[in-house]
Amino acid sequence: MKARISPLGPGEELIDAEIFQTLYSSVAGEATRASEPPKAELRAAPASFLSPARTPVVGTRALAPPVGRVPERQPRVAPARPPSAATAAALEAEIDRSTHGAHVARLAVHLARAYVSAAALLRIHRGVVHGVCGEGVVHCGEQLLFPADGTSPFAEVVMNRVPLRGLPPQDGLGARILSVLGRENAQEIAVLPVLIQDRVVGLLYADNGAEALADASIAALQAVCTRLAKAYERLILARKRNLLTRRAPAAEREVPVRDGPPRNPKPAHR
Repeated sequence: MKARISPLGPGEELIDAEIFQTLYSSVAGEATRASEPPKAELRAAPASFLSPARTPVVGTRALAPPVGRVPERQPRVAPARPPSAATAAALEAEIDRSTHGAHVARLAVHLARAYVSAAALLRIHRGVVHGVCGEGVVHCGEQLLFPADGTSPFAEVVMNRVPLRGLPPQDGLGARILSVLGRENAQEIAVLPVLIQDRVVGLLYADNGAEALADASIAALQAVCTRLAKAYERLILARKRNLLTRRAPAAEREVPVRDGPPRNPKPAHR
């Protein structure tokens, strides 16, 4: 019988002395730099953690759980039903035209939730993973904060830049993260990267409660991540264009303009 860890209460953070030290070492050296990802390599997960059920997967290949694993008893949750083609198309179109990052994130999670029982979106900034929003989870906001290089399924996806699908971790940082999400009893979890130019800028977490994840659901979640990455990239480019547009008039005002020829011109040399 595995120990249950209750979700954190209001005002509490997912940080203790050990995790704070890891977090501080990851962020302190980046304080004076621009918002580019840290170049230090992520720590490799221990071999025991990279079991067959923890091996990252490409595409929609399913991984069989270890023989003899009996999932903990929990309330039955009806598997998610895919949305109608019209509903999915409407959500996708709204993601493509939205001009607000938070709105795009909520739409993406709502679309992902149509295929699974729980979905949560996290962002990565300067080596730290932050909760953004979620559906079917207990917490996925400011309460969720942890270093991207701590040993967990999330760190594996950041390091390898490929989706991961398998059994939920039973201890360590990974188990604590699932506890905050309220998904420690899920039968199977998936973590997928949101990639912009081969850089992981976000993570999409998903599980189907007491049911295993379907291959079709994993494929749909990957499509959601791809669409979300394109939306983020579009918003970044639009923000840069707006910034340049605002700077241009200011630069023109700084250049002195003369209405006529300069006064007292010097005579030309013959």
